[in-house]
Amino acid sequence: MKYRVMNTGNYREIAEQYHTGSLLAKVVSSFNYSPSELASFFHEKQYGTYRHESLEAIRNILLKAKGEHQKVFIYGDYDCDGICATTIMVKVLNKLGIENGYYIPNRARENYGLNCERVQQAHERGYGIVMTVDNGVSAHEALALAKQLGMIRIVTDHHVITAQPDCEVLCHPSLFDEDHSYLCGAGVAYLIRDYLGVVDDSIKALAMLATISDVMELKFFNVFLVKQGLQVVNDHKYPNIDILGRDLKFPITEREISFNIAPKINTTGRLFDMANRNNTVRYLLSDDANEMRILARQINDLNEKRKDLVSEQYRIIKNNCNFSQPFIIYCNEKLHEGLIGLIANRILHETNKPTVMLTASGDLLKGSGRSKSELNLMELLSGYDYYETFGGHAKAFGISLKRDRLEEFRKYINENYVPEETAEDCVEVHSSDFTRENLEELFSYAPFGQGRRLPVFRVVLDDYRELRSLSTPDKLKWNISNCFSIMKMGDSKGYGYYRGRRDLRFYGTLSSGVFNRMMTYTLWCDNVELL
Repeated sequence: MKYRVMNTGNYREIAEQYHTGSLLAKVVSSFNYSPSELASFFHEKQYGTYRHESLEAIRNILLKAKGEHQKVFIYGDYDCDGICATTIMVKVLNKLGIENGYYIPNRARENYGLNCERVQQAHERGYGIVMTVDNGVSAHEALALAKQLGMIRIVTDHHVITAQPDCEVLCHPSLFDEDHSYLCGAGVAYLIRDYLGVVDDSIKALAMLATISDVMELKFFNVFLVKQGLQVVNDHKYPNIDILGRDLKFPITEREISFNIAPKINTTGRLFDMANRNNTVRYLLSDDANEMRILARQINDLNEKRKDLVSEQYRIIKNNCNFSQPFIIYCNEKLHEGLIGLIANRILHETNKPTVMLTASGDLLKGSGRSKSELNLMELLSGYDYYETFGGHAKAFGISLKRDRLEEFRKYINENYVPEETAEDCVEVHSSDFTRENLEELFSYAPFGQGRRLPVFRVVLDDYRELRSLSTPDKLKWNISNCFSIMKMGDSKGYGYYRGRRDLRFYGTLSSGVFNRMMTYTLWCDNVELL
């Protein structure tokens, strides 16, 4: 792995201006924040109810619906954000006493977004209002049908708008101020909840879960949202997450949500042939302890099945895919459609190359793409006009195309993608920066995540108290102080090679944890160099 040291030359200026220690100042310098983002990081705002004309329009429609006994049809999405956003809107309408129904589509049969079949069914069942959450901006045909049928159309979404949707109300972060411009679908639903005056702590937890799962930028209002939600979970005010987590260790951080809870919610949408994703909304809505335990057990069992399938299919890909391509494109008709995004993400992180995985779905090929560099996937594919469906974000997209378009699609990417130098960004520090005071200060600014992510550290070892091998000679631990250590797992050089050496430089990521009722901090080392 090659590393690129980030420019943190202004860290002293940050430390002086905001009265911080060296470690926090270097980390924040690496974020390359604008002045407003920097001020927001150090002086976090306390947000009141956000006012916007789209929120007022939704309020008026819903209150009129209540008075006229109209029914609202909520159409969500099959990922964690869409499921959480759907749950929030059902909770809101239930609290307001508005009759409603909801639906999460089948990933394989119905694809992403509102479709004509469900609009027609909703109309026939007496729904006068159709409300999308975490989708809708690209559902032009379905929205046109709803208009033709005389239905009121409310679109709440956060995906890229390629053409203005025809609807009575569009509620979208691109229309909001800077502070609220990074919201996910459930974040938009949270604003609607707040504007309507509905009080429910579980909604804070759901918006937090979706924000983390959808890897939204942790800036401005999103930081406030995530902190609120984590507090609700740690106060055990939303037991649905406690029960689903099973062996969660409190206090819960954004890391546990990202790795333990969000994947389980996503699994029910991914394995569409093994589970009913609408039951996940039912689980998140439930306040019956027995029902929660039964449904949580089903979700957890399904998640274990998902892990096994991903590992099995990844082995197939690893034996057949050419990982030397600058942009990895692989098609295998036997891959599970719901897992190709996970597999693409795994390959991306192993190879550091943008990746698209494709599989067969009826007459089409369906694909999922991932990137973690400066490459904007949506911009790269904006010039390709022959897909059947396409949408997503800068770093992740979904696409479907006819089978005979595969080579053309591959050719387009190969001709338009300019390979970047593959290197991991890192921040240079010294082990002396990791004092207890500095570490406590750094983690007091959690949560960390997209746009606010703890960097890879390049640590020059000034000194250490002892070097130990743990169980085997290739598992090493440098104890730097009583609160900070460096861990290297699976080092083939072993204990004997490093014993007594001080001329070392480590690359790794930092985590916190409780040991013997005391907060400790560990740098998990990926690579060690001699100076």
